[in-house]
Amino acid sequence: MKCEEAREFITALIDGELTQRERADTESHLGECLRCRSAYERERAVKKQIRELGLGTMMPAGLESRVVAGLDAVLTGSGFSSWSTVRWFPRPAFAVAVAAILVVTIFYMTKPRGEPVSVAVLGIQEKLASGGLALHTARDQDELRNWQINAVNGKFAPIGYFLSSMHFRPQGGLVQDIDGRRVLVTVFRGGGEPVTCFTFLGSEADAPKDATTVLSQDKQIVFYAFSRRGYNAVLHREGDVICILVSKLPAEELLDLARDKAHHT
Repeated sequence: MKCEEAREFITALIDGELTQRERADTESHLGECLRCRSAYERERAVKKQIRELGLGTMMPAGLESRVVAGLDAVLTGSGFSSWSTVRWFPRPAFAVAVAAILVVTIFYMTKPRGEPVSVAVLGIQEKLASGGLALHTARDQDELRNWQINAVNGKFAPIGYFLSSMHFRPQGGLVQDIDGRRVLVTVFRGGGEPVTCFTFLGSEADAPKDATTVLSQDKQIVFYAFSRRGYNAVLHREGDVICILVSKLPAEELLDLARDKAHHT
């Protein structure tokens, strides 16, 4: 199978619409082609985020009543007393009503948000480096891990990086909020540059669009490498949890560290 054919089948593969033969051929190609595998992972992540956004999107308090009042005004002018009691709209009024609802929905679903979490964590990294944030310390990594899990009410756990074999030890951790999302932070220090692990609930869609994708064939994990503000970073997903390793270590060394310690879920 060529890349052009595989790209055409990616959406159908995610939606479970391929025949058994098409699915087998497409999955075989994705296992061999990094670029197509990356495209598959991104589309799957985007679809998941859209579903989650649709389920979790709520109108601000009072907005629904204002929309209803606006539609009532439109329909009253067309001879109806209330849109909620109408069974058949005249064509112009129906078009206006639908347009109003779509505008409200699109506005709140596409409302600009802050910078991506993957980039925002670097601001936390800078504060850590300057001593602007105090770390919670513990006797060992297990105690620190339990403290972080309790801090997010057990909703998720930091991805385990046990780096003692590389002479890294957890110095401490903290919990931060970025655009309403809880981020667990663990700082590892050794003989050289420190490494910080940022863990939060998310998907590959949280990776910067300009990130370099690297597929680990043996673990079937896609890594996203990027650099900002003098720091190198590597993002990967395990289940619904995202981990970003950040350090001033050389990019290849940090990527090797992530690939060596990551486990497919």
